[in-house]
Amino acid sequence: MAKTFWKMRELILNFFSYSFAVALERLCSFLLIPLYASTFTVAEFGVIDIVQTTIGVVLIFAFLQLETSLQRYYYEYESKERKIFAFTIFSVILLLVLLLVLLVCIYAETLSVLLCENTQYAYAFRIAAIQMPFSALSTLSLILLRFENKVFLFATSVIIKSILLIALMFVFLRFSGMGLQGFFMSQLLAVFFSSVLSLIFIRKLLAFSFSKTAFLKSLRYAIPQFPARVGVSINSSSNRFFILGYLDTYTLGIFSMALKFGSIMQLFQQTFMMAWNQFLFKILQKENHKKMIQSMLDLLSPPLFFLVSCITVFSQDLIKVMADDKYLDSSKYVGMLGLSISFLVLTEIVNVGPKIVQKTQYISINFFMSLIVNIVTLFLGVRFFALPGVAFSMFLANAVLCAISLITTEYLYRVDFHWRLLLFTLMPVLALSLYVMLGGDLTLGMKWICVFTLLLLYIPFFMSAYTRYKKIML
Repeated sequence: MAKTFWKMRELILNFFSYSFAVALERLCSFLLIPLYASTFTVAEFGVIDIVQTTIGVVLIFAFLQLETSLQRYYYEYESKERKIFAFTIFSVILLLVLLLVLLVCIYAETLSVLLCENTQYAYAFRIAAIQMPFSALSTLSLILLRFENKVFLFATSVIIKSILLIALMFVFLRFSGMGLQGFFMSQLLAVFFSSVLSLIFIRKLLAFSFSKTAFLKSLRYAIPQFPARVGVSINSSSNRFFILGYLDTYTLGIFSMALKFGSIMQLFQQTFMMAWNQFLFKILQKENHKKMIQSMLDLLSPPLFFLVSCITVFSQDLIKVMADDKYLDSSKYVGMLGLSISFLVLTEIVNVGPKIVQKTQYISINFFMSLIVNIVTLFLGVRFFALPGVAFSMFLANAVLCAISLITTEYLYRVDFHWRLLLFTLMPVLALSLYVMLGGDLTLGMKWICVFTLLLLYIPFFMSAYTRYKKIML
């Protein structure tokens, strides 16, 4: 029992340790918003988003979900075998990345015409593509640092990258006036230097030897999840392509700025994912691990929804302070987008069944069912409701994904999640997000009343969950 307590304590410590590093990275991104808002037009901001989204989708095909195999089997190997296993994953992913970089560079003009209606931005696609190998190396290196509990080195790598990015953005945008080209060059140089630093940190964790056995084992675990990862990517990025198809780059710029602020929740998602997988695979041998998993959903949802509520209420004030009046319309969508991202956090918890029983094909099935919902609602939403329809379809798709994942886990590996409690805590923040998105106005007094009312509502739910958690530990 004492060991179980320390495992939970380790999850919390890891969460806050990694949160600190990633929070600084996100903070740096926020600090750059005034610079972006004063430098780029709304349409140019939309171009930046579509280029980054496209490169992000391409990068998925380089990883093939092999990074999940790295996390799943890392602790099963010891000493030199572990180093060989890590190098095997690194080498395969890097080879695939280099092939995709070549393809993007060759077809950059075609991509620019298809997505931006001219060849003017082909250079942006090429510079962004060259970032991919360094992004992949950085991502894999940070996974190893996490699993080796090198929190200080992890934080150092992330912080240095953030500082470099800020410095380079100011040099290329403010002082050199290079515009979009300066934006992508800054990102390229920052990720290059941070990936080199990360590789220096993990150099002793790799052995330059390829294991065919480890590769095939990893592939068997990863490939069933790959369609799901593609589905997630389409779920999260298809809205951009629908906006471009039915609306324009200006509207995409408004949507992108809303996502910048809604991505506060991505900070929570990313840091939780870093700590959760490591925690999950360590507690599976514990007798009461199902209760521990169940308690995490009950503990997490109240503070998560309260945070979304605060972002929703004060979104207009945030944009006035951080951005420019030309982006003010973005504030209506921040809350709904933040709420949709919060469901990805909850999905991480309720999606444990397929991972535990190693039937990861169910993950792909779930994501494709969610994808169908997303595409249908996007098609109808963007045609009849424009941008509000896009934002709501994103929420609906992620909510459906969470629900299907919960049902799948209960079928494969019954945990008995308290789903009715989750629905009850969702209703207030969903109503608030819809009200603001549809043009509802809140005075300063009303904003604070909303915040304190929701705080009084969510505190009892959190304390009740915490009491149940303490009983588990007895």
